[in-house]
Amino acid sequence: MPLERLSPCVIDAQASCRLLCFNSAGTGATVFRQWDRASEPALNVVGIQLPGREGRFAEPPARDVRVLTEQLGPSLVPLLDRPFALFGHSYGALVAFELARWLRRHGLPAPLHLFVAGRPAPQLPYAYRKTYDLPDAEFIDVLRQYGGTRENILADAKALRFFLPIIRADLEANTLYAYREEPPFTCGITAMRGVEDPVCEEGPLLAWREQTQGAFEHVPFAGAHFFHVQAAEPLLRQVEATLGPWLPRAGPRPSPVP
Repeated sequence: MPLERLSPCVIDAQASCRLLCFNSAGTGATVFRQWDRASEPALNVVGIQLPGREGRFAEPPARDVRVLTEQLGPSLVPLLDRPFALFGHSYGALVAFELARWLRRHGLPAPLHLFVAGRPAPQLPYAYRKTYDLPDAEFIDVLRQYGGTRENILADAKALRFFLPIIRADLEANTLYAYREEPPFTCGITAMRGVEDPVCEEGPLLAWREQTQGAFEHVPFAGAHFFHVQAAEPLLRQVEATLGPWLPRAGPRPSPVP
């Protein structure tokens, strides 16, 4: 797959390290352009575009996480030519986790670190209401309660024709995910959440500790479920601090994330 379809971000061949990012259900990867502009020069932040959105809108969205990683994994190999880490928010955390497992099964380079945000650990039973198959009106009310979708989209019938099938597919994949036992990772894991997040409470987040033999850190941030947008700058600084050994400083710190 051409890299311009795989990511809307610049692929920096001079960077010392890459951060491959996976966004939450129904969302695209364009937000990570701002992260890349605001990161240390040695860190190349690359948002990975999933099928069905933005530059890949003509492709059907995946309804199974493992099917998605089997499709996505080979396309990511060109980005693994230098040390890299994985970041995922909410559904994206599950995608990042299964992708790391896919890389290990195929004998490919392992991530330096796994950053997961706003999702309970994958080995825990799914403890939330099933919403992906609700009638449109009820489903839109649920999205409004989560607070991550702009009101102008929720009120636009034409936009919803494109948006609802994507987020329904992502939520179906997240809801019906069936965990399989595999050895824990050797790389460290940082688990993050917004302290006001009703979707991911602290206890289920801390269970990510079981998925690594390496270092584990829990980092709370101000905000709710979509804190990775609201608190983008401190989150990015946390990532840079964790990846510090692979990020030689070069020049002044970039401007803050808007």
